[in-house]
Amino acid sequence: MDVIALVGPSGTGKSHRALWVAQKNGADAIIDDGILIKDGKVVGGYSAKKEKNRIMAVRRAIFVMPLHASDVRRAIPETQPLRILILGPTENKVQHNATAL
Repeated sequence: MDVIALVGPSGTGKSHRALWVAQKNGADAIIDDGILIKDGKVVGGYSAKKEKNRIMAVRRAIFVMPLHASDVRRAIPETQPLRILILGPTENKVQHNATAL
């Protein structure tokens, strides 16, 4: 499985452009803000954007919580993506998420 990244500061439109970037680069799955998306559907995880406080949102987005990370980890082989686009604010955060999953 290939992994590619879309990196940019918060608020720059990564999530908004993710589907277009994924299509242009042959990615059939996207990891963004704590969720795994395949074929336009959330197939694993829970969105960090739904958290009530910033600390929990960050923890969810970077897969620090073991049950959350295992949910997404389980969904990856179940959905069998060929290429995953991971969104993140820095290369380090993207690398961290790729390693965590």
